Amino acid sequence: MVISTPQITIDTETQVVLCGKKILQFTDQEFKLLCLLMKHAGKPVSRTKILNYIWHSSTGLKTRIVDVYIGYLRKKFKNNCEEKIIRSVRGIGYMIKD
Repeated sequence: MVISTPQITIDTETQVVLCGKKILQFTDQEFKLLCLLMKHAGKPVSRTKILNYIWHSSTGLKTRIVDVYIGYLRKKFKNNCEEKIIRSVRGIGYMIKD
Protein backbone atom coordinates (compact mmCIF):
# COMPACT_ATOMS: atom_id res chain seq x y z
CA MET A 1 0.00 0.00 0.00
CA VAL A 2 1.22 3.50 -0.79
CA ILE A 3 0.57 6.38 1.62
CA SER A 4 1.45 9.90 0.55
CA THR A 5 1.28 13.57 1.35
CA PRO A 6 2.65 16.34 -0.87
CA GLN A 7 6.07 15.96 0.83
CA ILE A 8 6.32 12.22 1.63
CA THR A 9 5.52 8.95 -0.13
CA ILE A 10 5.69 5.61 1.68
CA ASP A 11 5.40 2.15 0.18
CA THR A 12 4.43 0.04 3.18
CA GLU A 13 5.25 -3.25 1.47
CA THR A 14 8.82 -2.39 0.48
CA GLN A 15 9.33 0.11 3.35
CA VAL A 16 10.62 2.71 0.92
CA VAL A 17 10.17 6.29 2.11
CA LEU A 18 10.63 9.15 -0.34
CA CYS A 19 10.94 12.79 0.58
CA GLY A 20 10.80 14.44 -2.82
CA LYS A 21 13.17 12.24 -4.79
CA LYS A 22 15.37 11.27 -1.83
CA ILE A 23 15.05 7.79 -0.33
CA LEU A 24 15.20 7.84 3.47
CA GLN A 25 16.15 4.93 5.73
CA PHE A 26 14.29 4.18 8.98
CA THR A 27 14.50 1.54 11.69
CA ASP A 28 11.47 -0.71 12.12
CA GLN A 29 10.12 1.33 15.06
CA GLU A 30 10.67 4.62 13.26
CA PHE A 31 8.93 3.24 10.19
CA LYS A 32 5.91 2.09 12.23
CA LEU A 33 5.69 5.53 13.85
CA LEU A 34 5.93 7.28 10.51
CA CYS A 35 3.23 5.04 9.00
CA LEU A 36 0.90 5.71 11.94
CA LEU A 37 1.36 9.47 11.58
CA MET A 38 0.94 9.27 7.80
CA LYS A 39 -2.30 7.26 8.09
CA HIS A 40 -3.63 10.11 10.24
CA ALA A 41 -2.09 12.97 8.23
CA GLY A 42 -3.67 16.29 9.08
CA LYS A 43 -4.95 14.98 12.44
CA PRO A 44 -3.02 14.86 15.71
CA VAL A 45 -2.09 11.46 17.13
CA SER A 46 -1.78 11.25 20.92
CA ARG A 47 1.26 9.88 22.71
CA THR A 48 -0.97 7.21 24.27
CA LYS A 49 -2.15 6.02 20.86
CA ILE A 50 1.44 5.93 19.62
CA LEU A 51 2.59 3.95 22.69
CA ASN A 52 -0.26 1.46 22.31
CA TYR A 53 0.33 1.00 18.58
CA ILE A 54 4.11 0.73 18.52
CA TRP A 55 5.20 -0.41 21.97
CA HIS A 56 1.90 -2.00 23.10
CA SER A 57 1.98 0.06 26.26
CA SER A 58 0.28 3.14 27.63
CA THR A 59 2.17 3.53 30.89
CA GLY A 60 3.22 7.04 31.82
CA LEU A 61 6.81 5.93 32.36
CA LYS A 62 7.38 5.40 28.66
CA THR A 63 5.80 8.53 27.18
CA ARG A 64 9.26 10.06 26.79
CA ILE A 65 10.18 7.34 24.28
CA VAL A 66 7.63 8.83 21.88
CA ASP A 67 9.38 12.20 22.06
CA VAL A 68 12.75 10.53 21.45
CA TYR A 69 11.50 8.71 18.34
CA ILE A 70 9.77 11.84 17.03
CA GLY A 71 13.18 13.50 17.40
CA TYR A 72 14.78 10.75 15.30
CA LEU A 73 12.19 11.25 12.54
CA ARG A 74 12.53 15.03 12.63
CA LYS A 75 16.31 14.81 12.32
CA LYS A 76 16.10 12.56 9.27
CA PHE A 77 13.53 14.78 7.59
CA LYS A 78 15.41 17.97 8.49
CA ASN A 79 18.54 16.65 6.82
CA ASN A 80 16.72 15.54 3.67
CA CYS A 81 13.55 17.59 3.15
CA GLU A 82 12.93 21.27 2.66
CA GLU A 83 9.80 21.61 4.77
CA LYS A 84 9.01 20.90 8.41
CA ILE A 85 7.19 17.56 8.25
CA ILE A 86 6.18 16.67 11.83
CA ARG A 87 4.38 19.16 14.01
CA SER A 88 3.75 19.12 17.75
CA VAL A 89 0.17 19.68 18.85
CA ARG A 90 0.42 21.06 22.36
CA GLY A 91 -1.31 18.91 24.95
CA ILE A 92 -2.31 16.27 22.38
CA GLY A 93 0.61 14.73 20.48
CA TYR A 94 2.05 14.92 16.98
CA MET A 95 0.87 15.18 13.41
CA ILE A 96 2.06 15.26 9.85
CA LYS A 97 0.80 18.11 7.74
CA ASP A 98 -1.32 16.80 4.87
